[in-house]
This record gives sequence, structure tokens and C-alpha cells, in this order.
Amino acid sequence: MEIHISIAPESLFTLGPINVTNSLFMMFVVMGLLLIAGSAIARGAKPVPGRWQSLFEVTAAFILELVESTGGKSFGRRIFPLIGGVFMFILFANYTGILPGVGTIGFYRTEAAGAEADVANPGAGEAVESSAVEGAVVESETTPVEEEHADEPHTVLVPILRAPTADLNMTLALALVTFTTVQVLGIRAHGVGGRLKHMADPPFIFPIELVSEFGRIISLSARLFGNVLAGEVLLGVMYALANVAKIAIVPLLVPVIFIFLELLFGTIQALVFALLTAIYITMAAAGGHEEGEAGHATPEEAHPIPEGMPATRAPAAAGD
Repeated sequence: MEIHISIAPESLFTLGPINVTNSLFMMFVVMGLLLIAGSAIARGAKPVPGRWQSLFEVTAAFILELVESTGGKSFGRRIFPLIGGVFMFILFANYTGILPGVGTIGFYRTEAAGAEADVANPGAGEAVESSAVEGAVVESETTPVEEEHADEPHTVLVPILRAPTADLNMTLALALVTFTTVQVLGIRAHGVGGRLKHMADPPFIFPIELVSEFGRIISLSARLFGNVLAGEVLLGVMYALANVAKIAIVPLLVPVIFIFLELLFGTIQALVFALLTAIYITMAAAGGHEEGEAGHATPEEAHPIPEGMPATRAPAAAGD
């Protein structure tokens, strides 16, 4: 059984200048399913929640508690929609990689191997052309016999669906959203000068902080992409090995075990990405939201009641 592994997403069709890949198509599918499911749960919400409403409420409460414990109650509720949306999208995008048909249903495309060989060795075509003009027959002693058929066209499977997070472009876009949000909220909390001062405290660590800020883009995108792609490759290899074994229930049991592992790893990766996003935003806006909360003190906090005075007694008017 031949296993075809492609790091880059396969192109399905083009819409003008836009190249629609299978991962981009699957991204719109995931977004559509999330919107439909969220709208159905919101419209059918009941005081006594059902199965799906309970699952959604437990997940939302877990993410809300996580964000509030990271950034405080007030600021955590402000960034909760972003963190919750990122978590839900990555979670379901990771889960699509184990659905039947994803990565296996598609169409075959004929590609010429000679074109790939010319790209890999651009000088080879010129050498063969010049030899043909001279009429000489050039044979290489180190070339295997199998390379005689290297220029023959071969067919490759182009899957229609591919997990969005198995595409580095998608994870890079998510990392850029996190990076932009961190900078915008940091500047909103401290101003441009305050944000730079926050990164340069003490001043000699400013270059390190600057490299660290841009390094987060690489770390967030590469971590998510690498784990999701490695999981899909591992699952495909296990399917192939289990199919070769054909011993008792091995072809059925082995893939099921790794499917559950993929569910676990997909949840962990979505949680890690969302939690790091919340931490980065809180670190950038640290202190800004606390000052804003201090300016809205309650009357009891602004005018504390002395000990021994009844709590229900109103403060005296200015004219009394």
C-alpha cells in the first residue's frame, strides 16, 4: 500500500486570483458548521438544558473560568469571545482530520515526473538538449535502470477535504491574529509609548522582547501545524500497518486506539493555543484594565462607612 504524504495543501480550483485549496475549502465548511450549530443551540436554549446545550455550556464555562483566572474577571470577560472562538475553531478543525473521507476521497490528477526532475535539477535539461544536438548518446554509470521511466506521467490523489490546521498557512494566519490582537490591546491599555516602555523595562532587554514578540508567531503556528500533521501521518501509517497485519481484530482495534489519541491531542493543542493567546494578551495589557476598574469604584468603596454606624444610614446631604 502506497502512502502519499503532502505537506503543502493541494489546489482544487481557482477563483480569479484566489487559489482555493482543500484546506481552505474545509475551513469554510468548519466555519459554516460552527455557525449552524451555534445558532441551533441558541434558538433551542431551554432553562433545563438538553444534551447538546449542556455540552456547549460546560465547554463555555470551562473556557470562561480559564480566561478569568488568567486575566481577571472584568478583563477576562472582555477577551472571552476571542479566546472561546479560537478554541472552538481549532478544536473542530483538528477533529475534522479523523473524519471518514477527509484526506482519502478525492480525484486523481496526472502529473509528469519529468517536470519535477527539471525543477530539482535545472541544468539537466540543458545538458541533455546539448547532447542531443551533437547526436551523442550519453549514459551514466551511476544512474539506476529504474530512472529510464522517470519521465513517464504518474497519477496522484488530490483529496477534496483536508484538515485546516494541517496547513501551515492556516496556523500562520491564526498566529498573526493573536499577534495583532496582543499589540492592539497592549497599545490601547498603555499607549504607544507605554507599550514600548513596557517592553523595555529594563531597557537592555528590549531587543530580546522584540525578538520574542515575533518569535511567538513562529512558535504558535509551527507547534499547531506540526502536531496536527504528525498525527494525521501517524494515523495513516497505523491504518496501513493494520491493513497489512490482517490478524484477528488488529485492523479494527489499532486504528480505534489512535483515533482516540488524536481526539485527545487535538483537544490539548486547541487548549494550548487558546491559553497562550490569553496569556500573551494579559501580559501585554497588564495594569491597563486594573486602572480602568479602579476608576469605577462603588459608593461603599468610595465612602466607607465608619465602624459602629448603621449600614442603612445614607450619607448626609451637602446642605444639612
